[in-house]
Amino acid sequence: MTTRMTLAAVVLALPGTAPAQDGFAELKDQCIACHGEAGQSETPDTPSLGGLDAYYALVSLVGFRDGRRPSEIMVPITEEMSNNDLRAAADWVAALPDPVPPEAPGDPEMMERGAALAAAHHCTQCHGADLRGGKQMPSIRNQREDYLLKALGDYKAERRFGDRAAMVEVVQDLDEAELSALAHYVAHLPAE
Repeated sequence: MTTRMTLAAVVLALPGTAPAQDGFAELKDQCIACHGEAGQSETPDTPSLGGLDAYYALVSLVGFRDGRRPSEIMVPITEEMSNNDLRAAADWVAALPDPVPPEAPGDPEMMERGAALAAAHHCTQCHGADLRGGKQMPSIRNQREDYLLKALGDYKAERRFGDRAAMVEVVQDLDEAELSALAHYVAHLPAE
């Protein structure tokens, strides 16, 4: 993590001196409209937020607000949010349930290929043995497949990296079929 990102995260993670502002309460419906009320997105190319840790959510929101994480939608939404608004939003995200696996099982061939790619590229070293992330890494288990594929493509094209520069390196040698298999595998992991 960059020094600036670390400082922002530390400052925002400190207990607030004031209660969360009403700013987030006014924006919460916008969050739900895209990301889903229970944290499971039904919007194409939009991540499910369920399963994310409050710290990771907070760092991401700070990145959007400060323009270090580009997004045509999230930057305008967060740019006027106070630190307390961001804390309230991160706490809301952390309280959402984990995304549920898709009803249809994954394609057996894609699941096998994706599992091999996940092992070869050490996905569990950063995202955890169950791919549910932690304080500095997002949960990716049962994330929307289209969003995973978009994120992997953005890392490969170096449109997205910020404090996740390792992901750029991880995906550089993967072709489109491999990226698709990896996204399919992670999205379709069965319930534990």
